[in-house]
Amino acid sequence: MPALCTGLAALASAALLAVTPPPAVKSKPLVSHASSAAPVAQKGHAGKATRPAKRAHGKSAKWVHRDDAAAASRGRGQINEAINITPFPSQAAATKRALAQNRRDVLADAEKAARASTVNDRWQTVLFHLRDIDGRSDPEGCFWRLVAYYRLGQVQRAREIRDSCELPPRDLAMLEAEDAQAASLQPPMALAEIDHPPPPVANPAPYAGAPPTRFER
Repeated sequence: MPALCTGLAALASAALLAVTPPPAVKSKPLVSHASSAAPVAQKGHAGKATRPAKRAHGKSAKWVHRDDAAAASRGRGQINEAINITPFPSQAAATKRALAQNRRDVLADAEKAARASTVNDRWQTVLFHLRDIDGRSDPEGCFWRLVAYYRLGQVQRAREIRDSCELPPRDLAMLEAEDAQAASLQPPMALAEIDHPPPPVANPAPYAGAPPTRFER
């Protein structure tokens, strides 16, 4: 009888072990290498995530910005003087002819005023016609401008302008005659370097000499 009870107890223990599940084993969460290597996004002023600054060719964003600023500063203030601007480039030939004709008309008006028998403020009128002519690069314009100043009695000013003009020998000879005539009309102290020279003496007579050498541009 005792042996029977012992056998029954052993069978009951075995059955209980078979029914009871084994204890659960806690597993560690898997860590993704890709997520751990990704940079942490920073939040901006509005709470939004901003992308991390990218590196360009091994340089940080700070040095990239410095390089851009240095390149901009080097190019600032440089003027390309080799630029040649052509008005109306699609019609360059017609524009050149129009400008040349306008110059010829201006010179003709100045000569007409210089030779006319009666003109109010003759030599001021000649200078007015020549206001847009660059005498330093235009020998004809320089010639008529010098004649006007000589006839106005402004000998010193005419001599200074003549030094900056490129004139052919023939025109220079005619201007030398104008210089001598204008100087002979001035008072003794008019050509002296003094603080208050006497007023110049003008020659209102029309120009009767030969025209200057013709140049086409």
